[in-house]
Amino acid sequence: MLHIVLDKTTKGKKLSYKIVRLDILIVMLVSFLTLLVSSRVLRGVKLRQIPTVEASLEAVRVATEKGTPLFFDTGWTGSNFWGASSGLTTLAFVPSTLELLKRISTEAGRLGVRIITGTTNAVYAMMSQDYMETGFGLSGHPERFNKDDINFYPDNTGLVLSGVEKINRFHVGAAVMIGGHNQTSNIVLYEALATQGAMLVAGEIWPNDNSMAALCADYLSFAEENIAVGAYLSEDPVPKAILAGEDLIKAFLVGTIVIGGVLYYLKVI
Repeated sequence: MLHIVLDKTTKGKKLSYKIVRLDILIVMLVSFLTLLVSSRVLRGVKLRQIPTVEASLEAVRVATEKGTPLFFDTGWTGSNFWGASSGLTTLAFVPSTLELLKRISTEAGRLGVRIITGTTNAVYAMMSQDYMETGFGLSGHPERFNKDDINFYPDNTGLVLSGVEKINRFHVGAAVMIGGHNQTSNIVLYEALATQGAMLVAGEIWPNDNSMAALCADYLSFAEENIAVGAYLSEDPVPKAILAGEDLIKAFLVGTIVIGGVLYYLKVI
């Protein structure tokens, strides 16, 4: 559906008008209203427990028992605010990794565990510092937070090599790798953790990169869990509304397919 306004000429000056896609405007308006209403309705609603969160906290406890730091890594995927996957990562995955980092930091602060993390994005590095510091503050031991444990490298290769070096130097006993890098670089980190006998919680948001995690991890975090973690840990109703909207869309599409199949079987269409 198009709304077209023809060009006009006034006193020798040509006024040009752009074509307005009313259907797109309507969809955007309906989406906004749906999100707004959902955020109001879902305020205070508690989601079911996300197994990835409990597995990550168990990794903190394992690091405590072994007396080693915890390795937390989201790679370039977790810190990707731009690029081809910016919509998914910015709205869902980036907040999820930060909320999980805060929750892990809270448990680590109570148990006296050091968290080593890194990123390829300067903005994400600063946000990681804020969330880690908040988590250690909530634990009652803000003095255990060390900003030098957040490492920034401008390229993925440097981040991976730095991670391998720290895993071996500190004999890391447990790791949480949510998001990670890709199959090629992940396997290097997985191998370094395996040589230390470390517990590994790992998962990707892209199914093709999750196959290696499935082979190496003690606990595999599925893409749906990785995205839902932020809504589970945060009190912000907007992430919950996004999850609810996704479920509504899935239900609508499944219903459309079923109805279409029945009508085709009955030779109505």
